[in-house]
Amino acid sequence: MVKYELDPAHTNVGFTAKHLAVSTVHGQFNRWEGQFEGPDDSLTGVRGTLKVEVASLSTRNDQRDTHLRSADFFDAEKYPYITFKVTGIEKVDQDSYKLRGDLTIKETTRPVELTGTIEGRVADPFGGKERLGVSASGQVNRMDFGLNWDGLAGSVPFASHQIKLAIDAEIIVKAAEAAAA
Repeated sequence: MVKYELDPAHTNVGFTAKHLAVSTVHGQFNRWEGQFEGPDDSLTGVRGTLKVEVASLSTRNDQRDTHLRSADFFDAEKYPYITFKVTGIEKVDQDSYKLRGDLTIKETTRPVELTGTIEGRVADPFGGKERLGVSASGQVNRMDFGLNWDGLAGSVPFASHQIKLAIDAEIIVKAAEAAAA
């Protein structure tokens, strides 16, 4: 088995949403962990889970961040984590993949498909391990996950229902483990 671990110093887990349908708000989660494994280094058999700490959410606006963590949206006290469990990876072409998984926010789990790109592979000159650059993006409807607050803006929601997800990761490729005899 080949093991993969997200490098926290070189990975970003982010999102964007429209504010009042006219501007784009960028946010990210600053604490998360992700470990994955697969039968070989082809990536197509990789399985694992990305676990994101909701309280680490940041949009660079304290008032908005507090509101997003509240029961109106993520309810971070009751549901401290968002998880994405990888259920399948399909190679589209040389560097592109379809990443399928189950996204859980609050009490709701739904299948999600992300489009992924291999940005490159390199031997780490400082640690000797192989590094893999990956980007993945997709879109979810926040209403599907119980993030239903729309505020008091009349016919225009404060935050768009469609949320764009973006992950830019540097992955440490651990040495393959010998199969048990």
